[in-house]
Amino acid sequence: MRVVGVAQGVDMLVTTEEGRDHQRESFIRLMAETLPLAGYRGIRADLPGWDAPEVIHGAMRDHRPSLFCDAPKPTFLDVLSPGPLTIEDVASRWQLFASAAELTGGEFHVVIPRWVAGRDGRHVAKQIAELVGVRIGYIWAV
Repeated sequence: MRVVGVAQGVDMLVTTEEGRDHQRESFIRLMAETLPLAGYRGIRADLPGWDAPEVIHGAMRDHRPSLFCDAPKPTFLDVLSPGPLTIEDVASRWQLFASAAELTGGEFHVVIPRWVAGRDGRHVAKQIAELVGVRIGYIWAV
């Protein structure tokens, strides 16, 4: 593993492609099983065997959220797992999901590792959100 500086002191953890996919899928599965216990319904997950969330169409790029819940209000969740990411890709995803949440009267949530490069994952997510100009409704640190 290695740490790659992205911007303004925000570090991202980089792992192998297989490890990233496995960890991302594990985070999505954990959240898909946890969300009903927290009162969420109508859960769609970007996992084999689950109904996938709808692709959100943007002006420049389209993205599929990692998870989506339709109740108690539309909630778009993006899993930010360790792996090779660029700030541009995160910005594109987060801006699109935050905009979709605002347009539907919903919320945008982020799922992030509890620790990222030795730093509190929630703090890292807040820094990225500020950098890319989005509002996160809730940060799930797993």
